[in-house]
Parts: sequence; C-alpha cells; structure tokens
Amino acid sequence: MWEDLKLYGRERERIQVDRVLAAARSGRGSALVLSGDPAIGKTALLRAALDQATGFRVLRCEGIRAESGLDYAALHELLLPVADRLPLLPPAQARALGVVLGLDSGPAEAFLVGAALVRLLTELAAERPLLLIVDEARLVDPESARAIVFAIRRLTAAPVALLVALRDDPADTLWRDLPALRVTGLSDAESRRLLAERYGPLGALRLSRILTLAAGNPLALLELPGVVGDLAGTAPEPMTLGPGVRAAFQERVTALPAAVRVLLTVAATETRGVLGIVTTAAAALGVDSEAWEYATAAGLLAVSDGRVERTHALLCAAVHEAATVAECRAAQLAVAAALTESGDVDLGAWHRALAAARPDEPLAAALTARAADTRQGPMAAAAMLRQAAAISPDPERAGERLAAAGRFAWAGGDIASAHGLLDRATARLGPERAAVAARGLAGLLEFVAGEPERASRLLLRDAELVDPATAANLRIDAERARWVAGHAVLDLDPAEMTGRDGISRFHTMIRPLPAPLVLLWGLAEVALEPYTQAAASLRGSAAPAAVSLLPQLAILQFANGRFPAAERTLAEAFELAEAGGVDNVLAQCWSLRAKIAALHGDSDEVRESADRVLALARPRRAHAVMASAHWHLGFHALSLGDPETAYLRLRTLAQPGHDARHPTYARLAAVDLVEAAVRVGRHDEAAGYYDEVRDWALRSRADWAVAAAYTCRALLSPDDRADRYFQRALAIRRTRHDLNQVRIRLLYGKWLRRARRRADAAEQLRTAAESFEDMGAAQWTLLARQELELTGRRAAPVAAHGETSVLTAQEQRVARLAAQGLTNREIGTELFLSPRTVGHHLSRVFGKLGLSGRADLVDVDFDNGMRIVRPR
Repeated sequence: MWEDLKLYGRERERIQVDRVLAAARSGRGSALVLSGDPAIGKTALLRAALDQATGFRVLRCEGIRAESGLDYAALHELLLPVADRLPLLPPAQARALGVVLGLDSGPAEAFLVGAALVRLLTELAAERPLLLIVDEARLVDPESARAIVFAIRRLTAAPVALLVALRDDPADTLWRDLPALRVTGLSDAESRRLLAERYGPLGALRLSRILTLAAGNPLALLELPGVVGDLAGTAPEPMTLGPGVRAAFQERVTALPAAVRVLLTVAATETRGVLGIVTTAAAALGVDSEAWEYATAAGLLAVSDGRVERTHALLCAAVHEAATVAECRAAQLAVAAALTESGDVDLGAWHRALAAARPDEPLAAALTARAADTRQGPMAAAAMLRQAAAISPDPERAGERLAAAGRFAWAGGDIASAHGLLDRATARLGPERAAVAARGLAGLLEFVAGEPERASRLLLRDAELVDPATAANLRIDAERARWVAGHAVLDLDPAEMTGRDGISRFHTMIRPLPAPLVLLWGLAEVALEPYTQAAASLRGSAAPAAVSLLPQLAILQFANGRFPAAERTLAEAFELAEAGGVDNVLAQCWSLRAKIAALHGDSDEVRESADRVLALARPRRAHAVMASAHWHLGFHALSLGDPETAYLRLRTLAQPGHDARHPTYARLAAVDLVEAAVRVGRHDEAAGYYDEVRDWALRSRADWAVAAAYTCRALLSPDDRADRYFQRALAIRRTRHDLNQVRIRLLYGKWLRRARRRADAAEQLRTAAESFEDMGAAQWTLLARQELELTGRRAAPVAAHGETSVLTAQEQRVARLAAQGLTNREIGTELFLSPRTVGHHLSRVFGKLGLSGRADLVDVDFDNGMRIVRPR
C-alpha cells in the first residue's frame, strides 16, 4: 500500500511508523517524533500514515506561529472534533478541558488538563484505536505540548498512537522525552526515480546539479527542474531555488547572525571550496572567527585539509539567494580579489565577470581567451564563453561567443545547453553566421537527437561555410545521416579497410562507420579491435562521439560472438544515452536490446524493446533504426515457428515506401527473409531477395554475404541441388559462435532430415543445438533439439536446474537484483525494463530453479552453478 502513496524510498521511516500503528492495533500506546530539515518530507510521512491508519479515529493539529503564544491553542484544535464527549469525564476534568475548548471560563490548571486528556483519550480509544497527529510541533504552544506529552506517557496500555513532525532537534524541545527518528534526504537512486517519473530525462549535467544541490530534499527535487533550465550545465553557481524551498528556509536564514550569512554567501560563491580563498574573501567582508565557529558548530560548514565543505548546500544556497544584489556582488569581487592575490588571475577574471554590473568588453575578451585554453575542459570553456557573451556590449560578438559556447557544450556532452546556446546565437547572428561560429553544430545536434534527413541537409549546408578541416568531417557525418535516413550504402574498399601489419583503416578513421555497414562489408572481425580501442580512449567521457560509439561497439561484439561483452557495453551505452538526451543513440540501444532478447527467446522483452525503438525512431524518420527493429521482430517470430508473422515483418525491409525499408538491413536479413518467404509460399519474392544478396556478395566478397547467398539458393533449389549449396555455405570460414553460421547449420539439418538422411541431419542439428545453447539462445536451442529428436537420435540432456545455462543472461541479472531485495520497479530502473517485464522474468526464474518465490532467491549461489544453498 505504501507504494501507491508515491513516497519515494523512506523504508526506514515507513517501518517505524508501521510499528507505531501496529502497537496501537494490538492495544499498546506508542509515539514517534519525526524530525528533520524544512521540506524534507515529514508532513508527507504524516499524510501517508493517515492513509495507513484504517480503522483508527484520527485527531490532529498543526502548530501556527500566530497561535504559538496562545495557551492550549493546539490542544483546542486537536480536541474540538470530540468536544461532545466531555460529559463522559468527571465534572472537574470536564471543566478543565471545557476551559481549553472555550466552553467554560476560569483558569486552566495544567495537571488537571493533563489528567483530563488522559481520561478522554482512554475513553475514545476504548471504541477503536486512536491516532494523534501533531504537525509543525515547533510552533505548538508550550502548554499544549506539555499536556500531550504528559498524556501519551501514561497511555502505554491503551491503543493510542502519536506521530509528531518537528523541524528542530527534539533534544532541545518539550518533545525530548518521546522516541524520535531523524528524517534525512532521499537516497541518490530514489531522488533520480522521483525526477525521472515527474520530469522524464533531464540531461546528465542538469540532473547532476539538481541532485547535488537538493541533497535528497523532496521539495527541492520537485521545484529545481522548473527553475534550473536546459542551460544549467553552463550556468554559474549557486543555482536559483524554487519558491517553496525559499519559503521553507526563510525563517532559518533570517535567524542566522549577519556575519554567518556573509560567510555562507562567500562559501556559496567560491564553489571549489578552497579554504584560503574563502577565508581571505570573507575576512575582507568583515567576517570574524566567531562566525566561523558558529557555522562549523551548527554543521553548516566543515573545514578540513585546506577545504571548506558546504555540509548544508541547500541552506547555503538559500542564504545566497536571500542576499541583496549588492551583497552578492561584493562576495564575487572579494573572491576575485583573493584569487588574483593568490596568482590565479584567470579565475579571478571569471568572478569579476559574474560581478559585472554593466557590459565590459575587455573582461569579456579575457574570458574568451581563457576559454580557448584546452586545459579548462569543454564545459568550463562553455560556461566562460556564455558569461563573456552576457557582458559583451556588441550583440554580434555576444552571438559569436554564444555559438562557440554551444560547440564546447556539445563536446562536453551537454546537448540541452548546446541547443539553447545555439538558438540564442542564431537569434543574434542568423543561421549562416551562427553555423560558422558554431562550426556546424546545428546538423550535429539534429543527427543525434532529430531527423537524420534534415541533419544531412544542415551538415552539407554548413560544410560550405566553415573551414576545410571541419567541412570534411561535416560531410562524413552527412553521409552517415543519409544512411540512417534510408539511402544507399557507403562505398568503401574492403582491402583498404583491412590494412597491413595489424593496422587497419578503422584505426585511423576520425568518424567510425555505423556498425551495420561494417557487418555488411564483412569487416566485423577486423573492426572489433579498433572500435574497442576507440571506446577505451573515450571511456569516462559524455561527449556524443563516445556515447554514439558504444552501441556500435556492442553490435560488433555481438556479431563476433562476444555476447557478455556486448551486454556490458550496451548497459554502459544505455546509461550515457539516457542521461545525454541523444534519442537516436538511445533508439540504437533499444534495437540491440531487442536483438539480444530475440536471441534469448524473451518475447516480452523483444516486443517492449522494439516498441521503444519505433516510438523513438518513427517521429524522426530514422529508417535504419526502424528497419533494425523489424528485423529483430521477424527473427524472433522465426524462432517461435511463426513464418507468417516473420514474413510480414521482414518483407518491410525491402518494401518500397515502407518506414522500415532499408537496403542495408534487407541484405543483412537475407537468409531470414528468404526462409520466411519460402515457408509461406512466396517463392517469387524469395527469389528477388536472393538476387539482392547474391549481387551484394559478388560486389563485396564478404564471407557472410557469400554464405547467405548460397543458403538462399539452397532454400530455393530443388532437392538435387540444395545439398551442394548448403555445403558451400558451410564451407565459408566462420566460428562456432557466429549466429549466421549456426542458423545455416540448422536449416541444413532440417533439409537433411526431410531428405531422410537422418545420420547427417543429426550431426548438423546436434552441433547447431550445442552452439545455440552456448549462446543462450533458448528458443533456437529448442527448435534444433526438436528437429534432432525427429531424426530418431537422442539429444544431449538439457542443462539441469543447478547449471548456470538454465537462465538467460537477463534472467540472471534480474534474479541477482531481486535476491538483493530490490523491488520490480527498482530492478526495471536498473536494467531499463518495465516492472511488468521484470515480473515475467522472475516467474520464469522461479519455474526454472524450482523456487516458490522471491524469498527463496537468497538461497541461490549465483556464482557457483546456481546451486540452492539452504542454511543449516
């Protein structure tokens, strides 16, 4: 039930609240004080407890500043709904509470009020369990607080529960004698989940800054995406807060001594936390040692090893935001002076630029020059150029700096900032001048997140405007974009690509080829090492070049039979593509996920992944990606023994006018196409598909294409010729882990069985079944074993429950995470699956391992053959 309340995380708090309610249900009184920062979620927990308290009578009150000086104001609110029950009390006690409720006159004697409250709550709890809720307890008047604490301590044998929400440390309040629980910020995982469900993808840098500042505060997490815009990755710190967080911290900010507020403003300004700089700048503004002692004793700052850490970043940001413009400017200038004095003139210029009250071209020029220093990193350069534009007196110079900032943001992987900065630059300069200043950024952005056809046009347009070296790269990207948009393959010389002395053309390519083209030309084995090296050199980078390369590498690893490596690379690609906002790359990731799921025979995951591919690719008319999804769906249908569905899916790859039509994929899928067409009686169409792959085999001389052409010819030939073509196809040098080769072996084995050559068929089918099983291709293994059994030969025994191969790789991942206690939703977030798909995986895991449910997973030894190890 807690899951339905949209509370994120809070397992520790939920358990404690549930215990309080459970105690009341069993006839025992108990209490819990929830304390924590403003807006940390205490009131949300109280609201959730209300929903959990089925069968309880609920009485509640809330402290209000205007009433905190009125005796028994909170108790009046708490008891007003049950004022009609006072006649149940002895006359003296009824009069005491009557005075509290304004029903009688005279003084209210504290002990008598407390005793009357005990009696009234006991009478009410005798009817049904009673829940008392006190929110904003710091503002509850002292008389009410004393009476409530007095009563609850005497009701241990009555079904009464008390929940209190308190901003302060209970130790310093009248609530100190009650059990307390400190409510802290959400974990990083739950914070990310909240943001993802409320706002969708936010971009890696924007998300990182929100998470850092919010520190798990739910209200801050809900508000910051609305005030931290798409350009957050290049915005100066500290960031602006939302109105709710500002209001929540206002009282605490106001209560701080003036010198402490100045110190925290300086600490928020000098974002690196260098102690010497913060100390010098704060001293220049009159901050003394007492302010430092106060800030460190209150846990606002921590000083160690030459650094100042803002231990409460949200409060520091609130203090900075509450400062006047003049105070913020003074802090910037003090930090700038301290930096200049220490010898860091460039960083001092950055802070002077942030303090600039009017346009300043010399300062803007100094920042621009500093941004050109490659040691700064692309995101630092983008931020400097953005600030340089902000203080540029000339709008055109500002536009050029914004465009250059966008190009640096692109290089740093901040796609959202790159888009926004380019838009601003274009508004000042026009498209052509912006293209020159941004060096073709518009087409690059469109390529990774927009329409490939439009990207190609933009890249070719900008190639005519920029310098020759940049133009050459833009033209290469334009060719890639045209290929994704569904145009003909790129020409290359396979001999030239293969190279000599272990060095191939792939090692020297600035822009790697799309992996499907590498497969098409039969160069998967040659390209694997250079693509692996390129990915390793870019590891840790969020740049589009790095993000785009990973799915290409994963495809090559899959094609070379390195299935675990492909899945690891794919997981890394997913993480970067989701965070980077590069939807076209994300679509490629989902496509390979569909292929892997199709190999494993996971129908739910195939459909879900393919749906995601099409949802991303169709609006952008990314025909290559749509074609890949149709291929994987058709391939999976063949494994299920459904040639009609396979034919309908696969024929779209060569169907004029269809979204999934793509010449590269029509060739790569030739064997699947011809098999499906032949099995549904479409021999004329099958002959056309054969002609296409035969022509490609003659043109490219790629091993896979030659083998595919022979296989297609065998499927179309009379029995007296088919055997020869199958043998020629299998004579092409391939490996045991080559999926195409194993598929051909299965087709040949099926043909041999129908030709009544049972011994020969058994040999081919047994080898195919073993190879499929090694790959984790459960459905294909089943098909091969079924065919083998029809030969009258005994199939090798299927792996027992205790062997790792009984579970697919995805099922193993899901099972491991479930064994760690993660929910279906949490597992889905980790593995990019829906909770429903996770449930399907777990059902299969339970069946395969003979388990009754999730609790049994803790007994599985995942690292030693999936043995069930039960404790003695």
